[in-house]
Amino acid sequence: MRWFFHKIWLPLYGKWVLRHIQQECSFEYAGLRVQIPPGVFHPGLFFSTTVFIDFLQTIDLEGKMVLDIGTGSGLLAMFAAKKGATSSAVDINPLAVKTAQANAAANNLSIKVIESDLFDQLPKSETFDYLLINPPYFAANPKDKAAHAFFAGENLEYFEKLFRQMPGYIHADSTIWVILSDDCDLEKIQEIAQKNEFLQKTIFEKTKWAKRMLILEYWKES
Repeated sequence: MRWFFHKIWLPLYGKWVLRHIQQECSFEYAGLRVQIPPGVFHPGLFFSTTVFIDFLQTIDLEGKMVLDIGTGSGLLAMFAAKKGATSSAVDINPLAVKTAQANAAANNLSIKVIESDLFDQLPKSETFDYLLINPPYFAANPKDKAAHAFFAGENLEYFEKLFRQMPGYIHADSTIWVILSDDCDLEKIQEIAQKNEFLQKTIFEKTKWAKRMLILEYWKES
């Protein structure tokens, strides 16, 4: 069955997705409704955002400072705000920034959204209690802003920059969660993390259509 999903079903699904994302559409999850224009990561057609939200259902975010890195439609940042967090979000794609802002307003939620390549445009003095990271993880260079949602550079340069910058925006009690899947180079990502003195453990797993999604927690070595 796993072979069928990976070799037959997922390629067919991928072709359908590519056609579907050429038009604006809406998606609703966890009591939140978002509009997604072409060029912005669709949280309903890919599994990572909804799996992340399923995990966060039981997490107390009330009063916490939360940063959603790579926000796309804004759904993850909006969910954190709905749970009482002071929610900020960044995305390298200016269309995603506008989309997240519009979706938050439409749902009567307040989130701060900044156009930024990871932490580049964030104030140097700002730290967060929770970092929620839904990263690109395929090893190829993105050809445009929209492709940054999927491709992390030929040598996973996205993760090199992420782990290099992250210490400036966390404190001793910060929690860092990254969602990945079993079809990315997990060993290479762990190697990059360790090089930057971060340790990791898997804290949540969910399989959808034979695709195993993993939420990993990272922390700085003491």
